[in-house]
Amino acid sequence: MSDPHPAVDADYVSARRRETRTRLLDAAAEVFAEFGIQGASVERICARADFTRGAFYSNFSSKEELFLALLEREYEQRADQIRVRAAELTECLRQSPEPPTREDAAGYVTTFLSPSGNETSWFTLETEFLLLALRHPEGEVQHVDFNLQFRSELSNVVESIVHAAGRRFIIPVDRALTILAGGYERAVRVSALSGFDAPEGVNELGDRFAELLFTITEPV
Repeated sequence: MSDPHPAVDADYVSARRRETRTRLLDAAAEVFAEFGIQGASVERICARADFTRGAFYSNFSSKEELFLALLEREYEQRADQIRVRAAELTECLRQSPEPPTREDAAGYVTTFLSPSGNETSWFTLETEFLLLALRHPEGEVQHVDFNLQFRSELSNVVESIVHAAGRRFIIPVDRALTILAGGYERAVRVSALSGFDAPEGVNELGDRFAELLFTITEPV
């Protein structure tokens, strides 16, 4: 006898599968942060998610595949957060009757880069990804591919914000972003080790980035 509700059953299975993957990814984020890729095991991840090995292998072929799926999710979540904050900041700048001063810019930068709470976790995961790429340079997904994809989108966002502020870069945008990203990555590293309020940590980026932006941009 045929199933009278095949679509409903399929949706239920699909929803259960998504829930299982999400719980495995959430558990993996904790386990990878605690033990690293080398120290993490499928058993530890399954125990943290309260699943069996069968549930794991019905979704992922290996912990490396799970790690890459986790990294893709984290990249997309970061990109979404940046898009939202960029849209809010761009609208605020466009409605401002006067171009922002350096002090204004410092405040905008501080708000835009304010910690969301997952910076330390993200720093740990990205460091693990770099180590994985160094140990296995022939891997299916290259570290540089992720960074180039993220940098490309970030370049458009940063340029649109600067333009909304009535300024433009006096050096190529990709070079400007390399400078800005280097400063941000250092601040995140310091914050991961010593806290957000540490000297040169994330909470000090406002003034430093404002000074830098007014050096590498000019009024339109």
